[in-house]
Amino acid sequence: MFDTQQLVLYWQQITAWFIENVFVVVNLIELAILVVLYILSLIFYKKLRGSVNKLLKKISGISPLKRRKLIKNLLKPLIFLFLIGIYYIVAMSLNGSLFFSSIVGNLLTAWSVIKLVSIFLPGTIFVRIISFFAWAMAALKILTIYDEAVNLLDSLAFQSGNLRISLLLVVKAAILFTVFLWLAGKVSDLLEKRIETSNSLTPSIKVLINKFLKFSFFTLALLITLSSVGIDITTFAFLGGAIGVGLGFGLQKIVSNFISGIIILLDKSIKPGDVVEISQVYGWIKSLDTRFVSVVTRAGKEYLIPNEDFITKQVINWSYSDELVRVDIPVGVSYGSDLRLVERLLEKALTEKERIVNSPEASCLLKGFGESSVDFELRFWIKDPRNGIANVRSEILFNVWDLFQEHDIEIPFPQRDFHLKSMPSEQLSGFNNYSSLSSEAATTDEDFKPKK
Repeated sequence: MFDTQQLVLYWQQITAWFIENVFVVVNLIELAILVVLYILSLIFYKKLRGSVNKLLKKISGISPLKRRKLIKNLLKPLIFLFLIGIYYIVAMSLNGSLFFSSIVGNLLTAWSVIKLVSIFLPGTIFVRIISFFAWAMAALKILTIYDEAVNLLDSLAFQSGNLRISLLLVVKAAILFTVFLWLAGKVSDLLEKRIETSNSLTPSIKVLINKFLKFSFFTLALLITLSSVGIDITTFAFLGGAIGVGLGFGLQKIVSNFISGIIILLDKSIKPGDVVEISQVYGWIKSLDTRFVSVVTRAGKEYLIPNEDFITKQVINWSYSDELVRVDIPVGVSYGSDLRLVERLLEKALTEKERIVNSPEASCLLKGFGESSVDFELRFWIKDPRNGIANVRSEILFNVWDLFQEHDIEIPFPQRDFHLKSMPSEQLSGFNNYSSLSSEAATTDEDFKPKK
């Protein structure tokens, strides 16, 4: 539970500090002067930023992004700090108040140094969090309230049995976890690059090792953080049962996909670069994730298919053992065609094609005599299924069409013969009676003319 008496004591101290230092005439005059100086710094900033930008352009090694950050984050505080320095010198000579100018000057100096360092670091969330905490600690030191702030944060605590969690503990854990997480990410990225350049590992093993290293480093960062802030890890042993129940009920799909991803990596059934077909999705695998597999189609669509589907559903891996794929094209010709000529023309349609390999050899087979056509089948092999199968099939069919047109080979369409049986005499007589009645009921145009 929170110590309310301690909170009331801190509030009284803060109120007394404001009364003794802020609500003083000379300090209020100094505060008004600082407000005027800040307005002047905004005016000078608008006047000088163009010239400073031109000056930074002459310095080699500063990218346009860093140049904009320097102007946006540092120019205005430095101008304000310069004006405060001038006021500080004048106030010292005239024995004026220096209370607020000292505080603001020191805060601006700490802010400028931290911003200058962070600009030349990667613009990640970890760098921004660390920069914020560094400036906050510097501000507490400058205001000489660091110990009071620490005691206040430590007094805001919740205790349950032997476990005591204070706001100070949470802040320390957040800072340490951010630092350790950033270090874990850097080490993981460095090792991942080394693993990717290895030629002795298969793509599946590379992905498995990278995911295992990331999980291990991030878990280690969490455990080190808890140990560093003085929390006994065994205190959270009761969470194991709750996590197990949660995984068994609410997270079963996530766990299923995670385990399926590990199985996929271990059995090497698919790997990045393979051409696969699953649930009417045809494309090549771009990446393997802990929850899904990224499959990119020829149309540029990227499907994120759960790992579980690659375990439970039928998957066609066109490049599992090798990338050779046989393409079959059925072709039908009319019965009046020269079949030997058709065979030569079909074989000619496959010549001089870059994507068709010479081994295994292409073949033309006579499949059978159909109802309306003589059925042939072209068979050839390609070695780059990721570049598409429908396009090479279309190219061959165009060649077949052009060759058949040159040699008057007819591609038939289904034909049907209809036989009309003779009708019985009774039905035929009825039909004749109906015809005679229809003829008697017929009228001419003369019948519709008006009579005079």
